[in-house]
Amino acid sequence: MAQSPSPELTTAAAVRSLTVEQASQKTRVHLRGVVTFYDSSFYSRFIQDETSGIYLYDSGLPIRLVPGDLVEVDGTTSPGEYAPIVVPESIKVVGNAPLPQPKRVTYELLASGQNDSQFVEIVGTVRSVQVQLHEAIKYYLIEVATGGGRVSVCAPDLPVKRAEALLDSKVRVRGVCSTQFNRQRQLFAIRLMVPRPDDLVIEQPVTEDPFAIKARPIGSLLQFTPQGSFDHRVKLEGTVIYFEPGHALFVQDVEQGIEVRTKSREPLQLGDRVEVLGYVGQGEYTPTLQDAIYRKLASGALLSPATLTTDEVLKGKHDVQLIQITARLLSRALDGSQPYLILQDGDIIFHAYLRSPEGQDSFAHLQNGSLVSVSGVCRIDPGDWEAGETWRAKSFSIQLRLENDVVLLRSPSWWTLGRVLWIAGALGLVALAAFGWVGILRRKIAERTRELEIQIQKRQLAERRREIEQERARVAHDLHDDLGSGLTEVNMLTTLTLSATTSAKEKEGYLGALSEIARHMVTSLDEIVWAVNPRNDTIASLASYFGAYAQRLLDLASISCGLAMAEDLPEHPLNPMFRQELFFAFKESLTNVVRHARATQVRIGVSVRDGFLMVEVADDGCGFVLCEPQAGEDGIANMKARLETLGGQCEITSQAHKGTTVRFRAPLPEDLL
Repeated sequence: MAQSPSPELTTAAAVRSLTVEQASQKTRVHLRGVVTFYDSSFYSRFIQDETSGIYLYDSGLPIRLVPGDLVEVDGTTSPGEYAPIVVPESIKVVGNAPLPQPKRVTYELLASGQNDSQFVEIVGTVRSVQVQLHEAIKYYLIEVATGGGRVSVCAPDLPVKRAEALLDSKVRVRGVCSTQFNRQRQLFAIRLMVPRPDDLVIEQPVTEDPFAIKARPIGSLLQFTPQGSFDHRVKLEGTVIYFEPGHALFVQDVEQGIEVRTKSREPLQLGDRVEVLGYVGQGEYTPTLQDAIYRKLASGALLSPATLTTDEVLKGKHDVQLIQITARLLSRALDGSQPYLILQDGDIIFHAYLRSPEGQDSFAHLQNGSLVSVSGVCRIDPGDWEAGETWRAKSFSIQLRLENDVVLLRSPSWWTLGRVLWIAGALGLVALAAFGWVGILRRKIAERTRELEIQIQKRQLAERRREIEQERARVAHDLHDDLGSGLTEVNMLTTLTLSATTSAKEKEGYLGALSEIARHMVTSLDEIVWAVNPRNDTIASLASYFGAYAQRLLDLASISCGLAMAEDLPEHPLNPMFRQELFFAFKESLTNVVRHARATQVRIGVSVRDGFLMVEVADDGCGFVLCEPQAGEDGIANMKARLETLGGQCEITSQAHKGTTVRFRAPLPEDLL
């Protein structure tokens, strides 16, 4: 029977409710909604109906829409790269309509991703404004802080003449929530696409001169205060101690320093007095000033660094301040393309960095082992914080400002590693000449050694042949004793079975005996082949065979078998005699369990401990008293005799009605240890 076609979807909410698998089915869609934002250069094409907003894929349709167009869209569903979307096949403008009422949202709701493609509204404080040209179209990229997070706002116009006048003002923004996501369909950033100029409104403007507010001491930032707000910028004053245009500015006042993160590139010199406006943020250890602007007040002299020991630095009271420290140069290295120094003072090792033109090593003249004085901006890596005077930071580094921040105090000793190696080389040549005659002696010793090796190899070959002959004799003996006697019984039983005088009942008994003898002969042959096969001569193979044999035998007796084989059994070889004797003892122990123990469960363990191969067979049977005569005593004697042949021991522990445990302890050959 033909499958009925999927129903057509007519609302944006119905499309957004699809799973990835459902959206991949390319279900037909017919939507009627208003355009909330449309700019193909930004890959942003959104419409919204009375149920929800939805993203339209760029399918190459020759159409240009503007916010407020009322459109009818026919197409199919697609899973998109984040949320379900519509792939339009036709878009028809049928009129105009007002944009939907924006949904008031918080940063947490935006960060959840559920408002993707929706027309929303936020209130926040402007942190930064940048002009961007995108395919010859000018847009303003505005960073707005709201509800503990930051949102990027993309707007075509500003409600002020100068972008700087928007900084720190409180604004109300309406726009389409455009999520940014990675290849795993995971949201990592949020951008509001503002469709109209009047969708960006200033609710609380800033003063005409933002620098007119009162300056605060750097040390007062993020200290406890029962009142106050961190929604707006603060002003600081201080002296420039380090400057990277467009990236960071370090300023220090009488008591403390601070890192100022700024994109401004207005030129400054070390020692300049500046005032800075920015938002207080939490650094790794001390506060930072973010999205900052600055202006120069006056030129000034360089600040003098505080002379400290490494222990004083690690107390953490001089983070982002100028310090000076004496240390020994261990080495030079590269961080990317930038060189840095590895320094040591006592037990503390720290680094000193200097931004210099790529490929230029400003410290090439310094030799390892030199004693130097280093001045620069201290950066603390706090590590794990603990209250109390005993706490010390994990480490610190120094950001150098100029080449002359590193002053050579004392060159390394004349006895450098290079000179020591040169002298050692010269002495080596002398020693080589002095010991030349040793070479002749060594050649004679080598010749004699080769002769001895040949003799040893011949003796080893003879010994190996003797061992092979012994092994062949042992295998022949086993085949004769075990299989030979079995074949004799088979011949006798076959003769009796074929005899005309044998009754049907007797024939049935003889055939059963034949089957049992054949099964026993197959098992015996398998054991002999296993014992002589070199592929089975490792400890791990022995344990595997023991486990397989035990499970096969105990399954026939309806006894549960548990294996506890050590995971670290070595792959070392064992000679066939060792394996066969140990297997026969193991087999005898299982036979006793099946015949006499009346057990329901048996646990088999194999391990190597202190140079001994340990095999343990434990059952939960009836047990017995060791001093009393028991059935199977011959088997116990056989097990002990076989272990004694290997130089080992057979230990048996048993309690009436509590089971029996048999432990084989056989020493491994010395060459395996």
